Amino acid sequence: MNEVGRLAVSVVVPCYRSGAWLDELVHRVITVLEASVAGSFEIVLVNDDSGDETWEIIEELAAQDRRVHGIDLLRNTGQFRALACGLAHSVGEVVVTLDDDLQHPPEEIPKLLDELDRHPELDAVVGEYGEKRHGIIRNLGTRIMAAIFSSAYGKPKDLKMGSFRALRRPVVDGMLAFGTIRPIPGALLLQTTRRISNVRVEHHARTRGASGQSLGSMIGSVLDNVLHSSTVPLRLMSAAGFLIAGVAAILLVFYLVRSIVGSVLPGFTTLVLLTAFFGGTTLLAIGVLGEYVARLVAEATRPPKYIVRNTTDAHDG
Repeated sequence: MNEVGRLAVSVVVPCYRSGAWLDELVHRVITVLEASVAGSFEIVLVNDDSGDETWEIIEELAAQDRRVHGIDLLRNTGQFRALACGLAHSVGEVVVTLDDDLQHPPEEIPKLLDELDRHPELDAVVGEYGEKRHGIIRNLGTRIMAAIFSSAYGKPKDLKMGSFRALRRPVVDGMLAFGTIRPIPGALLLQTTRRISNVRVEHHARTRGASGQSLGSMIGSVLDNVLHSSTVPLRLMSAAGFLIAGVAAILLVFYLVRSIVGSVLPGFTTLVLLTAFFGGTTLLAIGVLGEYVARLVAEATRPPKYIVRNTTDAHDG
């Protein structure tokens, strides 16, 4: 960024089709930080190839205030990669991340910063919502993610994860050091440090625009969390294979005995059921292996997580 050396606080916001209310968001953040931060600060807005006027609005905001920095990505990469881009371009000793939909009130940022100040031993503070204002699908996805984080990353049951958080610089650098092309911020945070605490913050209902996170993207996030960090699905398929082999052996003995004593075999129905069962299980196992192979190939070829088309700082000369 333009300033030399570390800034006190960086606020990173991934943006997607939020140009209509970015002006309000940025000015509220500036007002809050001017009143609560003793040192300097910056706001990093990452446009995830919105396809609307979002980038133009970001350029206008950056022109009005040199503490606002904009990054325009070449193509849509998703919220997590856009956030990784913002983290990589931030320079603050403390980095605050929040969504662009105004559901994370900027006025709550001081609560996160104050918690870090009061507890020097903490590396990160995550906002805990008293009452969430997300939709049913997203709330369900959050519960699933929490269960995954607990089993795969050892997240304490009383720790709440979320995208409204304050991170110390060593934690940000540690998260970026993983270098994975599928960055999952919550997972990377848990893999980087265990010194994380919650602080109660407000969560507002969405009043403008529609959520950019569809059911499909939610399912994709869940799969990324499970397959990217855990071999549990493979172990489950191995266990299922042993179980099915045992059942098959029992059925073999059962039908062999019935054949010897002259009983009539069920015939066609049994054949169809067994074929469908074993065939379906085999295809499921191949599908699970295919997902892992696809991710291994993607990581091995090392495609870029994001490509920057332009930055507002490039206009400063």
